[in-house]
Amino acid sequence: MTQINLGQREAALKRIILDAGATALRHFRSRQPGEFSLKGHQDFLTEADTLVEQQIRQAIAAAFPQDTLLGEETGSASCSAASLWVVDPIDGTANFARGIEHFCVAIAWVSEGITELGAIYNPASEELYLARRGHYAEKNGRPLHVARTDNPRNATFELGWSTRVRQQRYLDVMAALLAQGANVRRGASGALALAWVAEGRTDGYAELHMNAWDCLAGLLLVREAGGCTGVIPTTAAGIFHGLPVLAAAPGVVNALACASGIPVAAAEVSLTAAPAGAPHYTRPAISLIESDFPGWGMDIWIGGADGVSDLALLEQHGIKTVINCAVNLDIDWVVTPEAGRSAHQLNHGAAAIRYYKLGLVDGAGNAPAMLHAGYQLMRCALLQQIPEKPSYRNRERGNILVNCRGGRSRSVALVALFMHLECPQRYPTLAAAIAHIHAKRQLHADEWHETPKPELVALAQHAIEIEQALATVHSGLAR
Repeated sequence: MTQINLGQREAALKRIILDAGATALRHFRSRQPGEFSLKGHQDFLTEADTLVEQQIRQAIAAAFPQDTLLGEETGSASCSAASLWVVDPIDGTANFARGIEHFCVAIAWVSEGITELGAIYNPASEELYLARRGHYAEKNGRPLHVARTDNPRNATFELGWSTRVRQQRYLDVMAALLAQGANVRRGASGALALAWVAEGRTDGYAELHMNAWDCLAGLLLVREAGGCTGVIPTTAAGIFHGLPVLAAAPGVVNALACASGIPVAAAEVSLTAAPAGAPHYTRPAISLIESDFPGWGMDIWIGGADGVSDLALLEQHGIKTVINCAVNLDIDWVVTPEAGRSAHQLNHGAAAIRYYKLGLVDGAGNAPAMLHAGYQLMRCALLQQIPEKPSYRNRERGNILVNCRGGRSRSVALVALFMHLECPQRYPTLAAAIAHIHAKRQLHADEWHETPKPELVALAQHAIEIEQALATVHSGLAR
């Protein structure tokens, strides 16, 4: 797409959304109480929705007849994402229908799957939010920047709600946010909620299922205003089917991700390789992930090859149990070699650490149940009773370190799986556990965006399904 064509669409977007907002406002001012219908449970529809979308569709067709449009009231997943306008004629319809001046028109323009332009306009307050990828995010011509809040105890988060997700999940997310000391609000317009994050009026927004026409413009606004978001779809099918949405200021995004179970995504990175020229961040050789883990009474650590090789460091932190997840890495800790071994042979004998080996490949190639085996291995290592014999020198369980070569993928997958299955109250989803580890292990998205690798996440999900199936069997036998 040439800069000229992008500029034409940028100018047209501003004109079209202002005209659409004026139409929406006229209907808002002249509406009669109760003049709406329901598409579904708490899903409002007014006459203005259809009329405003028709107006936008006609304006886009006249200016760019080759483009396609996906709207809340019309459109399908079969449309192309090569040059696509994604439109919500009135977001916050429940507010609109009940006379509350918190609603907006939201429009995004997508080129080859990437959101290039976004606009959100509340005609009642005359607030126009505009964003262009890589250039700006602004409100009424003034630059936007997300809040600098760095502690969830000082944060205000907004939480969306959808009937597509069971109610208990929302209650769990709200409870987790309140437990962090955050304030939680609800404004009933997801698009404006995202605009408010970009503006710094709130510190973050999460919704467990949101339609793309509600969020694409707002997600672009947040990113261009310096904020962090979850994954953004890049295909028409992905855009059409909806997604979990996360957007927040960098200082509190991990807190919101942990509470909601929605992982933080890197902005515009390759899906198959680390970005070229990616920065390198220093991090501890080992990282404390959880202190006094509920039900087990030990600390969980994650580390790489350097950390697991440092016996003094392990001793310093009371680490007596190690699970090595890497098939291409091994450690020799023998401190009392067996007699009769030749010098050219590997040492065998008593070691300083209780050492368990799980041979995971970092990517494809593992057996389907491999990570489930790792979960059981971790549980058994912590439950195992060591005989009081001279040949079993390490009887103390102590704290546990899970390691792989870099401490960024295989170990993350296993620990996240363990934390979710063993403490679902604190980590209601696998994604919530991974988000927590990202923060504690200091894993930066622009350095290494696949932590853990997608294949390992799939293995972890398979392990969860195995555990759920086993629980069903055991429940049936107990009856």
